[in-house]
Amino acid sequence: MVELLAGPLIGDMTSAESLAWDNGAGGLPYGGELILALDPQRFLGAQAPEQLARAETLFMGMQEQGARLPGERRFACRQQSERQGVIISRSLHDEICALRQGG
Repeated sequence: MVELLAGPLIGDMTSAESLAWDNGAGGLPYGGELILALDPQRFLGAQAPEQLARAETLFMGMQEQGARLPGERRFACRQQSERQGVIISRSLHDEICALRQGG
């Protein structure tokens, strides 16, 4: 279903077509994205906190079995960056400073 929603139904390639287009180069997938945002509060109302807690229990169970959830690594990296900062090369630092000074 996701393959259809993010491919032909929005006028873009399927994953197989994207691989063929790539011609074995191993690059990033070519194609569109479909972003579907759901607000549990809107359709669960007052039950949202209870139902979201159930969802978190489900996610924890999946992680305990060794599954990695989408975005998990990215969120962990973001938290680490917020705690420890981001290390950049001296050349990038110098370039940023030059841009900041208008040069």
